[in-house]
Amino acid sequence: MKYKYLSDQLIIELVGDVDEHYVSLIRSDIDILTEKPGLKQVVFDFSRVTFVDSTGIGLIFGRYKKLSAKKIELILKNVSTHVDRVFRTSGIYSICPKI
Repeated sequence: MKYKYLSDQLIIELVGDVDEHYVSLIRSDIDILTEKPGLKQVVFDFSRVTFVDSTGIGLIFGRYKKLSAKKIELILKNVSTHVDRVFRTSGIYSICPKI
């Protein structure tokens, strides 16, 4: 996982398989990164993601819940065709827009 802050935006680049093992490694790091004061938007960049399972979906739903309580928008970016299919099936786009 790589990240960068741009003004009031945090961009998090996820890499590889977003599965139970990966999520267990990054979940708390993401929660810490999103505590920065003045943050208005978090973007998950999926350009280097090859696979997402139900744990990855849970990561997104969980972060959405935490961020929306603080009025921070969560956006999904560069979603591959395969991952897009999983996200559409899960209904994730009803809460998180894709750019």
